[in-house]
Amino acid sequence: MSRAANRRKKTIRSGMTASSKTRSGVVRPIEKAKPAETSKPAETGKSRSRENSSRPKNEVLAGASSTKNQERSEQIRNSILIVFSLVLTLVIGIGIGSRDRDSVVDSAINLLTENAPIEISRQALERAAIEGALKASGDQWANYFPSSAIDKLEERNSNILTGIGVTLKKARSGAIEIVKVISGTTAEKAGLLAGDQILEVNETDVQGASLATVGALIRGEIGRELQLRVLRNSEKIEFSVATERVNLNTVEGSQIDNGVAYLAITNFASGTADEAKSAISSLDSRNGVIIDLRNNPGGQIQEAVNVAEIFIGNGLITSYKVSGEERVFNARNRNPILSPIVVMINRGTSSAAELLAAAIQDRNRGVVIGERSYGKGSVQDFVTLQDGSKIELTVALYLTPSGRTIEGVGVTPDLVVKAEDLNLKALQILGGLSELNQPVNE
Repeated sequence: MSRAANRRKKTIRSGMTASSKTRSGVVRPIEKAKPAETSKPAETGKSRSRENSSRPKNEVLAGASSTKNQERSEQIRNSILIVFSLVLTLVIGIGIGSRDRDSVVDSAINLLTENAPIEISRQALERAAIEGALKASGDQWANYFPSSAIDKLEERNSNILTGIGVTLKKARSGAIEIVKVISGTTAEKAGLLAGDQILEVNETDVQGASLATVGALIRGEIGRELQLRVLRNSEKIEFSVATERVNLNTVEGSQIDNGVAYLAITNFASGTADEAKSAISSLDSRNGVIIDLRNNPGGQIQEAVNVAEIFIGNGLITSYKVSGEERVFNARNRNPILSPIVVMINRGTSSAAELLAAAIQDRNRGVVIGERSYGKGSVQDFVTLQDGSKIELTVALYLTPSGRTIEGVGVTPDLVVKAEDLNLKALQILGGLSELNQPVNE
């Protein structure tokens, strides 16, 4: 081998050392976040290595960086960008199985795996490429589910799961935020709060990661100890939380006034509509129903439609078009509840919950109060890859009964009401509507 070749080989290895340098696993004191701090991309390779160990394999590699190291690191980062851009063609419809195994994507990954001074999982790099491509596509709702996490995808649509007892959403900033902490769970006992943004799970940086990725990291075997680092009011706080079996009741019903029933729906999972029917049947709702959709992140659209038809007998609830074909969701109920309705929403009301509120509003079936909702009104569909993994992509936008779109806009309430005044205002509105509905004797 020539001296020039030896120098090139050394340059490659030193460049890889510089690029794989990561944060130390040593426990650090809690620190104040800088006001200008922004979300960083998820260390996806690090996430994958954590599956086999509670600590990542790529620990800190000591040593001073040189100019050549930095140049080589830049070349390798550019190779990763090539991987992202080429896998993006897969996202828009070209199957990865049709590509030759010696494609530029494979060449870039081979370069990384063969020249790294530490062991790097090819699977982790492929996952990083796909997730990076989805992010680069601009589809903020896109997700990647590796074949090993398909069962977690199924759990997402059920009301029983293994986790810590929190409901998560992805904010427009890209941060993974806790929407709700379920009462009595390990998350509540540990002190986690709604509004906390998850920065790390077991020392894996999840800033910029997909919602599916963070959910898969949090769920797992019962009793597994998780170390979470969250951002709360510009302060970084660390928590130790154990996973457990979480049975979710998605509907809570109560009698809050004479003839007024209250339904709080936390999300739409399998059986939510049945829960709502059971709850309303056990309550006196002759003077009205309050449907609380605050901080509801959505879920299964059909369950939201089924809840709507409890109160809307027949007619359009929502629709969308894909490739010129229209999909329509109608209510069909011969005996709907006809009592007056007030719907509560806020900035945490999203997706299927927004569509329910919009349907009640458009059909003049009730009054929507609170603050403008989140604005997630897009349709996602799944594409299965050759290894059994799935990609979730946005394919259309939902329309309300009047033809409105809520994507990026949200639902504007009929009456803007502060959170502390919602209950009183809801009762006042129902009182007035109930009087209007009373028969007049002449």
